[in-house]
Amino acid sequence: MRMTELGLDPVALERLGDREGRPAWSAAGRFLGRYQLVLDQYRAEYLDSAELLASAALLAPTSPRLDRLRLLLIDDVQDLPRGALDVVRAIARRGVPVVAAGDPDVAGSGFRGGGLELIGRPEGLIGAAGARLLRLERSHRQPAALRAFTAAVTERIGTAGAVGHRAASATRPGGAVLRIEGESRARELAAVARRLREAHLLEGVAWEDMAVVVRSGSLVPLVERALRLGEVPVRTSAAGTPVREAPAARHLLLAVAAAVGARELDAALAEELLLGPLGGLDRIAVRRLRLALRTEELAGGGTRGSDELLVEALAEPERLATVDSSQARRAAKLAHSLAQLRERAERSSVEELLWALWERSGLAEIWGTQAAGSGTTAVEANRHLDAVVALFEAARRYAERSPDADVGYFLDEMLNADVPEDTLAPQADEQTVLVTTPPGTVGRAFAVVAVAGLQEGVWPNRRLRGAIFAPQELAEVVDGVDSGTVDRRREVLGDELRMFALAVSRASALLVLSCTANDEEEPSPFLRLLPPDTAVQAGAAERPFTLRGLVGRLRREAAGGVLESAPGAPSSEPVLSARAGGAARALARLAAEDVVGAHPDDWYGLAEPSTVHPLVDLDAVHDDGEPARVAVSPSAIDTFETCPLHWFLDRVGGGSSNVSSGLGTIIHDVMERAETHDVERLWAGVDERWPELVIEAGWQEQAERRKARSLTEALAEYLQDFERRGGELLGAESGFEIADGRARLRGTIDRVERDPDGSVVIVDLKTGRAVPSAAKVAEHPQLAAYQLAVEAGAVPAVPAGAQLGGAKLVIVSSGVRGRRYREPVQERFDEERREAFRRRVQAAAEGMAGRVFLARIDEHCLAPHAFGDCKVHVIGEVSG
Repeated sequence: MRMTELGLDPVALERLGDREGRPAWSAAGRFLGRYQLVLDQYRAEYLDSAELLASAALLAPTSPRLDRLRLLLIDDVQDLPRGALDVVRAIARRGVPVVAAGDPDVAGSGFRGGGLELIGRPEGLIGAAGARLLRLERSHRQPAALRAFTAAVTERIGTAGAVGHRAASATRPGGAVLRIEGESRARELAAVARRLREAHLLEGVAWEDMAVVVRSGSLVPLVERALRLGEVPVRTSAAGTPVREAPAARHLLLAVAAAVGARELDAALAEELLLGPLGGLDRIAVRRLRLALRTEELAGGGTRGSDELLVEALAEPERLATVDSSQARRAAKLAHSLAQLRERAERSSVEELLWALWERSGLAEIWGTQAAGSGTTAVEANRHLDAVVALFEAARRYAERSPDADVGYFLDEMLNADVPEDTLAPQADEQTVLVTTPPGTVGRAFAVVAVAGLQEGVWPNRRLRGAIFAPQELAEVVDGVDSGTVDRRREVLGDELRMFALAVSRASALLVLSCTANDEEEPSPFLRLLPPDTAVQAGAAERPFTLRGLVGRLRREAAGGVLESAPGAPSSEPVLSARAGGAARALARLAAEDVVGAHPDDWYGLAEPSTVHPLVDLDAVHDDGEPARVAVSPSAIDTFETCPLHWFLDRVGGGSSNVSSGLGTIIHDVMERAETHDVERLWAGVDERWPELVIEAGWQEQAERRKARSLTEALAEYLQDFERRGGELLGAESGFEIADGRARLRGTIDRVERDPDGSVVIVDLKTGRAVPSAAKVAEHPQLAAYQLAVEAGAVPAVPAGAQLGGAKLVIVSSGVRGRRYREPVQERFDEERREAFRRRVQAAAEGMAGRVFLARIDEHCLAPHAFGDCKVHVIGEVSG
């Protein structure tokens, strides 16, 4: 563009690069020469914006189309590129009067080649002799306080050939500047959203008379989402969002693409479809589905991983018929939809396939109902419906334009095109706040302007522009300017100040400047230009200024109020504290106005329990006369004693699985099947089952493989030492079951070994990082349960009359005294310790049979690596 504006052709650019010692210009010239040869081969003529302006400048002096032109008015002339100024000069030379208005201090595109330095020389700007310069002496947009701050910004900008306009004074008093500081970006933007709502609801400012300005377009989506969460209706200045980036449209496209074979149905795509609106699952539900499929696979003797099983489930709907769960039924519905699309693919257009999928999904009714409501849910539902409508319109046009074209071409075009054809149009200006960058405010004014994200390193951005091709220096060389005398960093700072001045000068009543201030982020130095007495508002949490937030705060105060005894009333008739009572009355008033969430009928936790019966009725007697007993797993005793609620949620809701637990399962299996102590053969067994693990990142997989190798080497060393001592393996994975009082103790022993002295030792393999103390090992419930089972004769691998030599843990995650492993020992029980453990088992059984399970908040809640993932939030900021 710079080359075209300066009247250079590729050959001239290449020669100029050779002359000035600029190899990048020479290379660009050679490339542009070939580029133009390619364009010349097309039948139609393709011109970019600079070439169009250059053509217009050549035609303007003689074109009869301009004969009726009597006056040319130009606003914001400081942002006109060189090519546009050439057109203006050509029109002026025809004798057409030109009136150009501009302000060099608010040029938003000076780094793109604007002619802001010409504003102070009207003859050079318009190209007509006798041109006059008029300086406006009044600022009609901004009142005194705002005008003073804008002046404080502009006086630090270079002159650009004109400074007299900076003396313009305000025509009225008033105006306000507010500074917001948040501890985080979320709090900063939440405070901005609150201030905008205050301006709308308390001060009567229309939404469309407000704007939020950020330094770069990459920040616009972040600010847009934050304001929507704060219930501020927003629009952006973008030309439109590609349809494929809308989640609703994207998932419809992906589903059709997977069905017709345009996209391979791999594990990543299968999970994305299940997590989308068509699948309707969350990540926890997908994890449970994976576990159910994997459990069924192992029960059938298979070894396939959950990735392969998940893909098979969506490709073959009947695969899910044997899995009885809500997540499996939802996945099966999606799988049947994909199967129907596959059957219709050959005889249907892409529009028909999309319609078939849409009608089967039932999303039209769900989103339609939500869109008719209010709040963030309604806004999101409306966006989904807009995206679907735009997608169907694109499919209709494609079907009409290319009725015989392949469906896959449309899908590929929509999902992969670098420049998508179809976009979602921006929202209407009415009843919305504009979120934009400084150039997006050119020619506009607002009552309230919030300039957000004023951070050091972000605004001002002092990075030099055009570091490779230096287009600005090209213009200087052609104009005869010595580039060595130009301070590039000062130019960049000037551009940043101009964009800041452009943003702050748009406000006519209130200017809000916001930033994040913490140990890692510092406010922008531009904020130092504020007067010392500027009001500063913290971005900390205040009473919410939205109905949704207010309802949440009031519910929290009402539910958390301290209960007190009413004066003169029985102690069994408590009342709420004064604060909680006020919150309850406020909620009642909101509920009377049908505010969502205010009425207790909408609250979680107030419904009657589904049952008040215990898990096991210990008073019941079976038909065979046996009393009811509680199934107790040795590994669950410690979990129950640590936190009964955690044990209950694990049992009823399903425990979580992760890479470490999966790796532990594989190491256990390798040890069980080990026929050799050779580390390479053991590692081959681990490697064979490695695909069963679901590991997202490559670096994580490398780390886990190193960990697995270390565990395998430690296991091999233990097995070699065991063989060297002359030990004998009596059994691996030996199951047992014993009835003891109210408990039915059932478990599996990893190894039963016989030492050279003839004593039998129980071994439990541990792959976790935790190393229990000697006192913990002495009371270890798993080892104790195994000893109890052996003494009761319930372990077939132990010969009758064998002497028990105690039990031990084999910990292969860390070593001691030159070995890769540890083997802390639990001594053989005497009568007193045996009876003490039996009492522990009975207490655990009675507790597990109950109907109330308490959460014991302790250090284990904050140390998940030692106890497993806690199912209950115990962080005050989250659960309070």
